[in-house]
Amino acid sequence: MENLKETLEQLYQLQQKDVKIFASQKDIDEMPKIIEKKQKTLETVNADFETKKAQYVKLNSLKKEKEALLDSKEAAIAKHTADLNTIKSNDMYKTCLLEIEKAKADKSVIEDEILKLMDDIAQEQEKLKVYEREAKEKQAEINKEIEEAKNKIEQAKANIEQIKKDRDEFAKGIDANILSQYERIRESRDGQGVAVIIGESCGGCNVMLRPQLIVQATKCKELVYCDNCSRILLKSQNDF
Repeated sequence: MENLKETLEQLYQLQQKDVKIFASQKDIDEMPKIIEKKQKTLETVNADFETKKAQYVKLNSLKKEKEALLDSKEAAIAKHTADLNTIKSNDMYKTCLLEIEKAKADKSVIEDEILKLMDDIAQEQEKLKVYEREAKEKQAEINKEIEEAKNKIEQAKANIEQIKKDRDEFAKGIDANILSQYERIRESRDGQGVAVIIGESCGGCNVMLRPQLIVQATKCKELVYCDNCSRILLKSQNDF
């Protein structure tokens, strides 16, 4: 059989193109998972901010409740005060005065609670500003990473298309029968149908080779296959 060194060289060069295609396709396959993970992180950031915001909202709601209660106490004081002018019984008069005093005492407590809530709200508002700024910065960072990942997918697709065109044109110069064998092997071997012999081992699967196979691969008179991974063996990458 004729010397296959040139054909083997062509196969090796073809494989370099296939490796690039495989790597780009791997990026395309992995990017959606990465994007999904980042989107979940974004959801976590949003949820965390909403949790922190909830405390601020809760304090404001509580303040409104206290203000409504304060209004009711003031209304009660006003009513009882007005009633004093119409009451003729001493006992009723005393009862009314007690109601006014009790409402005033309640009002004082509520006013103190509102003042405390206002302080808490002011502090929580400052914290919330920091939380919001940090959340927006993180959101912008994650959205940028998601956009970059999407762009990487598009770039990888464009790379594959370009490399495939070059690859298909290059493959026309390789013997059809040998090319067919290479294609069959690479489809089941992560896109690599050729393996360089490194020392006494197959560079594809790292299994020790029989001396006879190494001798045959060195002669380049026929296609020699690894007993373990079935890749076409090349004596040394430096040969090319």
